[in-house]
Amino acid sequence: MPFRLYERIGARTVSYGYKLPDGSWAFRLSAPVGDAVARTRIRAEAIDRANVLNGAPVEGGATEALFRRYFAWQQGLPASSEDRKADSTLRENEKHEAPRLIKVFGKMKPAVIKPVHIYKYLDLRAAEGAPAKANKEIALLSAVLEFGRRKGELETNPCRDIKYNKTRPDTRYVTPAELDLVMRTARERGGMYLVGALCLRAAYLTVSRPDEMRKITRQAITELGMEMPVGKRKKGRAERFKLIEWSDELRAVIKEALSLQRTTSLYVFGNSDGQPYTTSGWNTNLRRLMVHAEKKANEEDVPFQRFTLKDMRPAAVTDRVEEGDEKITNATGHSSDRMVRQVYDRRKTKSARATE
Repeated sequence: MPFRLYERIGARTVSYGYKLPDGSWAFRLSAPVGDAVARTRIRAEAIDRANVLNGAPVEGGATEALFRRYFAWQQGLPASSEDRKADSTLRENEKHEAPRLIKVFGKMKPAVIKPVHIYKYLDLRAAEGAPAKANKEIALLSAVLEFGRRKGELETNPCRDIKYNKTRPDTRYVTPAELDLVMRTARERGGMYLVGALCLRAAYLTVSRPDEMRKITRQAITELGMEMPVGKRKKGRAERFKLIEWSDELRAVIKEALSLQRTTSLYVFGNSDGQPYTTSGWNTNLRRLMVHAEKKANEEDVPFQRFTLKDMRPAAVTDRVEEGDEKITNATGHSSDRMVRQVYDRRKTKSARATE
């Protein structure tokens, strides 16, 4: 076993843990004693993670192995480390981007990957209709190969200076009528549908990103309003917060969301167990809600297109800019209005006065 990695086999579970010099655990993995597949998997993962923490070189040099060690390195970093990605990002990377990349590059040695291979991958994925997804996948590959460069597996990162696929900016604007239709549909069905719809409404009212909203806790509720962390920040900068002052509607939405929680959940929009929805769980429920809303729109013969939680932020920005809000960056959490104007303002017609 690698240095500082401990194996414990109990009557019901087997566990592997890496103990840091200060006596705390860097990680602990466990599986049922009777589940041979799970035991084999966690043992291999624990050894990979321990080797990374011990500074062991990448075995065999295969890119697939480098992916495993990259994620082990990321998960072993302190939560406060500026090099560590968000947990939600790592989960998405491991579940969605990494498997596709490993199918193509997994058996290659990192040092033999060239820019031409990267461009072929980008072109292939674009031809499949996923240019933006390809860009995200190559961004992960670049991070993995940069980790390999750190460990001496290659001299240069072939992803550097790569020109990513050009993509069309998102122009989806959710109208107030569409959001109201979803709210009415959710109230008719109740349960998880209503929790989701209230989260959509709250995201619109607070001009918030999906992760900011899905994981908002009761601690954000203050006398003055909702004090929320700004989801994205540049490395080296302290965490920032925004305060969205109470309106009658925002207060009502939060109150109703809390009343739907079956437990005294820490989260305002928690699931039936009082925990925040996973990205996949949230998306599944929202898709079902949108299907019901679409049927209702057809019955009422009104225009409607499905939308997601991330569409609430640009909808809110568009409406507020149209109303003349000059402090929109206070609501979005941006330091300047450049990103707000370029990305979130979805107005098709912008009015202005005549020169004279």
